[in-house]
Amino acid sequence: MSWLRRLRGQPSSGPLEAPPVEQPPEPPGSSDPGQLDALLRPELDPDRALRTLSSARSTGAEREALGLLRRAKAESRAPEALCLLGADIHVERGEREQAEALLDGLTSTEALLFAADLAAEREEFARALTLVERVLARDIDTPGARERHARWQVRIGAVPRGGRDAAAYETIITAEPPDTSLRIVGEAGRGGAGTVFEAVDEVLGRRVALKVYHRPEGEQDKLEREARYAVELAGRGVVRVFDVDPARGVIVMEWLALGALKRWLTLRDRDLLLPIERWFLPLVRATARVHARGLVHADIKPANVLFRSPDEPVLSDFGLTRAEGLMVEGGSRGYLSPERLAGQPIAPRDDVYALGRLVEDAVQALAPSEHSGQLLRGGRIAALCIGEGRPASAAALLEVLRAEHAA
Repeated sequence: MSWLRRLRGQPSSGPLEAPPVEQPPEPPGSSDPGQLDALLRPELDPDRALRTLSSARSTGAEREALGLLRRAKAESRAPEALCLLGADIHVERGEREQAEALLDGLTSTEALLFAADLAAEREEFARALTLVERVLARDIDTPGARERHARWQVRIGAVPRGGRDAAAYETIITAEPPDTSLRIVGEAGRGGAGTVFEAVDEVLGRRVALKVYHRPEGEQDKLEREARYAVELAGRGVVRVFDVDPARGVIVMEWLALGALKRWLTLRDRDLLLPIERWFLPLVRATARVHARGLVHADIKPANVLFRSPDEPVLSDFGLTRAEGLMVEGGSRGYLSPERLAGQPIAPRDDVYALGRLVEDAVQALAPSEHSGQLLRGGRIAALCIGEGRPASAAALLEVLRAEHAA
């Protein structure tokens, strides 16, 4: 049975169907490959291209149709649904490498699961885990995703979260506003480590963010590390910390009214998210400052990127930050590199991977869009950061991006 049939739950017999379209199929015919013209510019009429490739399947025109598709993919002109169908045909032909090439850079849940299964088939379980975690980060109930995650963790000998199952990834929410001289205005957000409240320091006359850890008695080291590294790295691109109380599990930080990248991804706000490089390049520079100190942030994700202004993103939550080369447990589903999932020591390239995931999130949130050129550029940046040959650090990533811009 084909991969797509399994993913879509289609019956095992009969032809694999492309997504339904209004017009009837236009089969190219095994003796007339010239009718494959719809695959020369598949982006112009994606539905017709899908019908053409589906009709060419298992005919004499199949090989030429796949060749045209691979060319369009290399030129970033092939729609995702077309690449999925082409990958499925390649697998059926026993051409796994070509299938993986067509899936490379695709971001839909179906494509990620397809690529994960192919990686697992080659026993590349760390890569397979990375792909399925990106699916789980979107929807933990995606059919088959948690089962794959648990099975592949066993294959690499990983023990999730101290032996707990996938439910352990769910946030435990226990923090309440503490007794404080600050006036609590309201709750701003909750995460796995703590709850953030908007508050007012009425003595100094300023608005602040008050972070209260859920379990301060067991995470004092993490809290102190979060505050200490923010102070040591103080400057553009790093959140300002004003005060810390480890005993009560409290950190007082600057209030950033624009909020987190997570919010803007949810709102699909084009005004803030586009152009992507406006906020992404400053974020890479801030991460490069972390790496220059021999550190790895180790928890870059949308909730930990705040904004002072649309062109000034700010790294926050340094609770998992450690020196390069150490072993670090924890992190956020969907943003851990294959190397982290395989249990390797942390390295700057782990942060580069997470940065690429942020760009991928933005591209996915904004598509489809009239700003297709910017999204295409964003997709290339994401692929650069996520791929196996990704730059070794944020500084190296900046060099690559500058060279591409100058070219």
